[in-house]
Amino acid sequence: MAEIGRDLRTEAAGWSWPFSRADLTAGLRRYLGDYSLKIIALEPSTLSHRRPAIGRITGLEASYAGNQLEGSLKLVVKEPRGTTRTGLAGAGRREVGFYSSLASQIPMPTPGLVAFSKEGDWIILEYLESVREPPTWTRQDYDQAIEALVGLHDRFWALTEDLGAFFWLSDPLAADFDVHVAAADKAIKVMIEVGRPGPLAGSPEHVALLTGLARQAARVVGPLRSQPGTLLHGDYWPGNIATLSENVQAVYDWQLAGVGPAVMDLLVFINKTDWWFGPLGDERKRLIQHYRTTLDQRCGVAWDDDEWDMLWDHALMWRFLQEWLDILAATPEALLTTRAVQLDQIWLEPLKAAVSRRLGGAP
Repeated sequence: MAEIGRDLRTEAAGWSWPFSRADLTAGLRRYLGDYSLKIIALEPSTLSHRRPAIGRITGLEASYAGNQLEGSLKLVVKEPRGTTRTGLAGAGRREVGFYSSLASQIPMPTPGLVAFSKEGDWIILEYLESVREPPTWTRQDYDQAIEALVGLHDRFWALTEDLGAFFWLSDPLAADFDVHVAAADKAIKVMIEVGRPGPLAGSPEHVALLTGLARQAARVVGPLRSQPGTLLHGDYWPGNIATLSENVQAVYDWQLAGVGPAVMDLLVFINKTDWWFGPLGDERKRLIQHYRTTLDQRCGVAWDDDEWDMLWDHALMWRFLQEWLDILAATPEALLTTRAVQLDQIWLEPLKAAVSRRLGGAP
């Protein structure tokens, strides 16, 4: 172990790591509670079913030995690479902040934080092995995920001022609002200039819809701002949930954690599940109602159907401006063409209907 300070870039040909051996050793010692521990071997490992993420995600297996412990641990190395938006806290800084300050306070399991850089340039987490991958989830799995989301929202319901102490949390409807609107304006202009993606840029109707929507962003978020705030995961859906056993789920990828109305997390859950795993069909309404019923039972929060439908419409319009314009602009044209039907069914048609109902027709 004379090479304690040696950079891990020399550990395995073809692999480079952003941290030193000393960083990883210190992190493992803290995490496992054995301060005599030494790293015996490091091997790259495969991460199953990883979907697009902000930055680079790789697997690493560390074998170790100490006076008290001996074994190996599979790890996830995350390199967030920049921010989710220019002018906002870095994605890595936000995730480090969450695991360091908030993970112990939430009512759901999360990956263990092993080591990290203070700037959030790299994060090492314990790998969570799923016993059942999201495409094969059962109704019970979906219900459990919805109930866990209710638990998270209930824990921080109406605690916006308290959450304000965590300066790195996203605040898209207030402090970060102008940044998101500026990014949406830029994405639309680039889309028009380059003529891509075709399903959007090639349709005058869609271009008018998007430009008008961006112009009326303040009206879009108005009803959402009137709702109590809570802690939002920001990207809560089955792809960010590990099923550890029949009755235990753990939630990861907290780099979009923020403050806002609860409906935003539920909308992401429903629409991303539809997008990645096919239409939910009748389950869509059932899961939404399960969330509403469970939240009412847990903390006495309820909306009548008209108010809920209004909030859903506004959440849909805002999420498209906040995130999906960028996602679609970065999606290869060929892939987007194959997803044209999904794009219409999940986003564009509901978006047009929401604009018609809430903004008085085409904006």
